[in-house]
Amino acid sequence: MPEDLVVDEINRNIYFTDSVRKHLAVCSLTGDACSVLVSDIEQPRAVAIHHNKRLVLYTDWGSKPAIAMVAMDGSNKKDLVSDGLVWPNGLAVDEILDRVYWSDAKKDTIESIHMDGSGRMVILDTVAKHPFSMAVFEDSLYWSDWEMQEIVSCNKFNGKDFKTLVKEAGIRPMGITLAHPLLIQSGPPSPCVDSPCSHVCLPKPLPSTEFTCACPSHLVLDSAGTACEDSSLTSTLLLSTSTHIYSLHPQTIGLTSHKAIGSIPSPGLLTSLAANSVDSMVYVVNRGAEQILAMDRETGSVNPVMYGDQFGAISYDPFSNNLFWVDVHKMSVVVHSLSSSANMVAVSSTSSPLSMVFVPEKNRLVVGENGKISIVQLGNPDVQEIVSYKLSSPGSLVYSAQADAVFIGDAASRAIYRWDWGTEEVVPVLENIGEVVSMAVKDGLLYWVEKSGTSLLWISIYN
Repeated sequence: MPEDLVVDEINRNIYFTDSVRKHLAVCSLTGDACSVLVSDIEQPRAVAIHHNKRLVLYTDWGSKPAIAMVAMDGSNKKDLVSDGLVWPNGLAVDEILDRVYWSDAKKDTIESIHMDGSGRMVILDTVAKHPFSMAVFEDSLYWSDWEMQEIVSCNKFNGKDFKTLVKEAGIRPMGITLAHPLLIQSGPPSPCVDSPCSHVCLPKPLPSTEFTCACPSHLVLDSAGTACEDSSLTSTLLLSTSTHIYSLHPQTIGLTSHKAIGSIPSPGLLTSLAANSVDSMVYVVNRGAEQILAMDRETGSVNPVMYGDQFGAISYDPFSNNLFWVDVHKMSVVVHSLSSSANMVAVSSTSSPLSMVFVPEKNRLVVGENGKISIVQLGNPDVQEIVSYKLSSPGSLVYSAQADAVFIGDAASRAIYRWDWGTEEVVPVLENIGEVVSMAVKDGLLYWVEKSGTSLLWISIYN
């Protein structure tokens, strides 16, 4: 959740803190891209800029409260203040006096310090009731007060001339800023003018007149250090419509990054897909043309694997190069060798399997049926069954190695359940949601889509 933001007019960037993602990030004002500047901040709150020094300052409410500063390119991070703080909330920089002002919402104080860490002083003590956002201009400090629900000001040197500027019933002021011709920032010339950076350009610390390029989290800089390109170490989420498959990075800061990687010829109706972690192939069920297809994510080429109208859910085993699929007519799960094209029945059932996923980490096949999930080891007649009245229609299964659990999407129950590997119980994760039709896990998050829905939804697997 974004907490505070500040604009760098000179280098055309915007910096902001996010208390959920626990970082300080930067985006270009053109909207081209964003990049994380500082990660793993326990509880980031306010942010401000010292243009003449090319520094970004931010507060941290965490277990070790601090006011920290970092160069605009993310280097040279250090604490300016680390003692006598509880909830450092508002933050303002006076570039004329080279001082930083901050409010502490727990101590109800407003303090100030020089940029070199000297001359710390208390401006107001217990007068401000719950100061939130701050600004400074000429001889005055301005801040919003949550408890008093007003905007107030005082003299920045001694706290005198305390007065209420704005107070209106029903309005709780939060973030404030000042706009004035004298505040149009001047500072060192920007090295980012006409830079070759493909995404984000950041000025290096003074006295340097150079820049560095930054990328979104799923991309890396090329050898020239100016263009962002795909990383072989970054996993991709795949999303299909009835005829197209897209790759996307839904947790990328800024505009959602996605691209079409392929489409199927008419008649097309994609109903299931299985990713391949070994190479660039993706396997899909095209119900429209009654076939299973192999699509190359890199080239977009599409080739048939099998024909028929019997295909339900599919899953891929990268170790054996086998493709598992539900035969909706024979109420069974079939394994198809992509190496030899041979087929073999893996599971026969008295009821139609509704979902299925192969778990390579366990060398087990998990099958969802009405009222239960079954854990199958190929060649072993003993099948482990996890029976639960909660499972009305387990139509989607996905395994998370991080959680060592299988997540179960149940369309009839309008819920997502979880089965921890080796246990005997299915527990609810989310209830009273839409009809879940497909799920995936990536980077500690569970993603799903719902029938007739147009949104990609997610939740942490640790919630």
